[in-house]
Amino acid sequence: MPYELLVTDFGSIKPIKTSLENDNLFVKPITKENQITVIRTSITDRTQIESRFPGLLYREYTSTNSPIVKDIIGFSRNYFQSYIHDELTLQSLLDHIPTRYSIYPPLLLFNNSSTKCFTNATFINIISEYKIDLSGYYHSLLSDFIPATDMSIVAINKPILEEDTMRQPHNLEILYKAIDITDDEIWCHLKQNDIWQVWNPMYTMFSRGNIKEKKRVLDTFKDVKGNDIVDLYCGIGYFSFSYLKLGCRNIFGFELNPWSITGFWKGYDLNNGFGCYNRTNCHVYNENNEMSIQRITEYRDTLPNHNLLRIRHINLGLLPSSKQGWPIAIRILSDHNDWVQCPLVTLHIHENVSIDDINSDQFIKETLTKLGKISTETNDDSHNYKYEAIHLEKIKTFAPDVWHICLDVNVTTTTNSIKVVI
Repeated sequence: MPYELLVTDFGSIKPIKTSLENDNLFVKPITKENQITVIRTSITDRTQIESRFPGLLYREYTSTNSPIVKDIIGFSRNYFQSYIHDELTLQSLLDHIPTRYSIYPPLLLFNNSSTKCFTNATFINIISEYKIDLSGYYHSLLSDFIPATDMSIVAINKPILEEDTMRQPHNLEILYKAIDITDDEIWCHLKQNDIWQVWNPMYTMFSRGNIKEKKRVLDTFKDVKGNDIVDLYCGIGYFSFSYLKLGCRNIFGFELNPWSITGFWKGYDLNNGFGCYNRTNCHVYNENNEMSIQRITEYRDTLPNHNLLRIRHINLGLLPSSKQGWPIAIRILSDHNDWVQCPLVTLHIHENVSIDDINSDQFIKETLTKLGKISTETNDDSHNYKYEAIHLEKIKTFAPDVWHICLDVNVTTTTNSIKVVI
């Protein structure tokens, strides 16, 4: 049977389609399943599909879509109807099957829901009444519904606690492991915008919703090439890797979670170091970003003339608020940026903001006013800054009427007093 590709990286769809069309291997139509784009090919050789599209998920298909069932409810009906012959009971069970999931090899991760969940009381009671071993069902999900060679774990995702400064998924629940593996040994991988990300889902978060924002960085800020970047909340390299792919000279990253740091370096190596294989351009520290000013000073002390940096971007990617890092960012600019060589710096400020404050520009006004106040409080007479909001990107909803946004603020020096442009 021919193979179809399961694509999670939106930016890869067109290149894959074009590549297949050039060799008359593309089969219409392109379809969507949950968060996955399905691209059919006429390739029947498994070796060919793996060598042509390394790292991509794939599966066999038939022209009639049978016996392969595409949706999880249909798949689950086919599986459970051999155990449950009463239609009302079977339908009650299916009503609690979760339909939203993400594929993060080796993990099949289902969204959390009080009603559509494998841990729902009604679902569990029916499973218990009919003496069904769920391990067989989970195994079938991995091997038949999501047929990929490296899928081995089924889990349920639960919300990250806002008060957790290390953004750890404390409530992720493993339902099934096809292999004997400890929590410490689980490393997921996913390719977005042609960049690999690696993380341990037991100890670090991953948000696939950031894919468009990472692509915006790649498409909009190509002038970071040859300049320096500071990422005050680098995590597993969400945005750091975009800057590295663009060819930044140095990146200085700070992260509290040691598991995120390990994931950062695993991802860095999987991306072949973005062309710099000895890690000399990556200065990543497992510590509070309040140490960033000292660490950058120590780096500059190793340079022949203690040269200032060419800081083009400072990324402030922490939710629900990155305000903790604003004074640090401004201090870094005052102490470490060469304003002659790099006269423009962009702050990327991530926040959760109400839709009312977005639509009224209240958030922008308050942010620029706050930045101006911070500058005044630093008592740095050698620099007068001008702050200008150039773009606000709505990334994804965080809660009803609350958006995760990124505000781009350009910082320049001026001979006049501190200016705020609204």
